[in-house]
Amino acid sequence: MSLTILIVFAIALSIVYYLCPGRFRQVLLLLASLAYYAYCGIRAVPFLLITAMSTWLGARVIAGIGQQHKDYLKEHKAEMTPEQKKAAKRNSRGRQRIVFIAVLLLNFGMLALFKYTNNFLEMLSSVTRQPFRPLNLLLPLGISFYTFQSTGYLMDIYNGKYAPEQNPLRYLLFVSFFPQLIQGPIARFDQLGKQFSEDHPFDLDQYERALLLMLWGFFKKRVIADRALLLVDGVFSNSGAYGGAVIAIAVLFYSLQQYCDFSGGIDIAIGIGELFGIRLPPNFRRPYLSVSLTDFWHRWHISLGNWMRDYVFYPFALSRPVSALSKALKARHPQLSRTLPAALGNILIFLLVGIWHGLQMNYILWGLYNGCILAFTALADPFYKKWNEQNRALAASKGFYLFRVLRTFLVVNIGWFFDRAETASEAVQMLVKTFTQFNWAQISAGVLLEFDLKVHDYNILIFSTLLLLVISILGERGKDVRKLIFTRPLLLRWLILMTFMYLTLAFFMTTGGGSADFLYAVF
Repeated sequence: MSLTILIVFAIALSIVYYLCPGRFRQVLLLLASLAYYAYCGIRAVPFLLITAMSTWLGARVIAGIGQQHKDYLKEHKAEMTPEQKKAAKRNSRGRQRIVFIAVLLLNFGMLALFKYTNNFLEMLSSVTRQPFRPLNLLLPLGISFYTFQSTGYLMDIYNGKYAPEQNPLRYLLFVSFFPQLIQGPIARFDQLGKQFSEDHPFDLDQYERALLLMLWGFFKKRVIADRALLLVDGVFSNSGAYGGAVIAIAVLFYSLQQYCDFSGGIDIAIGIGELFGIRLPPNFRRPYLSVSLTDFWHRWHISLGNWMRDYVFYPFALSRPVSALSKALKARHPQLSRTLPAALGNILIFLLVGIWHGLQMNYILWGLYNGCILAFTALADPFYKKWNEQNRALAASKGFYLFRVLRTFLVVNIGWFFDRAETASEAVQMLVKTFTQFNWAQISAGVLLEFDLKVHDYNILIFSTLLLLVISILGERGKDVRKLIFTRPLLLRWLILMTFMYLTLAFFMTTGGGSADFLYAVF
């Protein structure tokens, strides 16, 4: 489904939604969500249903085992010894764990089957030198996102965070809610699920804000990302033909393209949710104004970062082996004992995120690159704090702030070489070229006009990027541009909305390429 059709579909559905009696609205959203996903690829629908139903049933069984244990203790508490109580608890927790692991294996096994089977066959071919034909497996759209979202719910039930949802249709709507189904954000059931049963009266101000956010996302995706994509694809598909200057520009364009593609899609998803009065969690917070790599990953793909933190990082850092290692170091190296769990956890997290992108070595190196820098940052944190205390004036200066932002931007973009290149060796070659074979002559020879981009396309990109930067800086200073616009009189704000819509449509119609799919839809 094209981006334009998605937006028109969402607006039309919202009109029907507010005309529909409240008791039928959940059903309307569920049917619309399933219809949207089926339109995107009907063969993928069974896998979505398997994930939803297995996690819903698994959560019910886990909660049922826990309730049986409570009822048994209540009935036999007086006659049981402390050892018997502990044994009963271990037995109950063990049964819950079996169900929990079985559901996780089913869903992550299905995810691995689609994402990694052909990668394994390629690796097997290289080792055995026997040809293995890749399987014709169609990766279901957004499979990672709905898998993470539904298994997060399962983990919350397993940890006793809240009671399981009794209504399978409401839970299916939570998993399949169409704005965030394809690429997130990854929502939590205790935050999103209850909103579906709440009353959402029509609010014109909220509806206008939602439309403006969707238009802003459309602008970022179609005007900036899809235009920058032309140069990125052109250079990375034939990197050997270009010197370091062109490659550096391509990486900067990729940085812009990836951010505007992903965050633009998220803006549209959040805006569509707001059309129905549904609040989805934020997923980006001006990441390119970050002052450190840690800060960057707290601002980029926030919902995935929070998911990894709660369901991988903390369980790992608090696990018995890591706790034992930390305790063993405490006497002789107290600072190291405090920082080592975070350092090891960061390496694990980003290794997993790299593998999530793919089993190719460039993705694994990208993950390890980020993980190792974050691990070093965690280990050095006590020294950073001491230095900041000793140099408060410098640390608080605008010049040092700008230095930290630019330093972080450079560190992030070095990582993007490995994220975008087809292979690890190609990423290394491009990175070396950038610093050793700059070749400015290619720029003056007009190479940048070889990618279906004309001078006016670059002018539009410059103007659009500056607009994005200004709005980001205002946001960093605590000024919400949407709120500023909607404090204006109705006629003025609609004039602003219509003008921006006209410019967006005029700008995107001039791009040299067609509409590209969202980058993260295939994840």
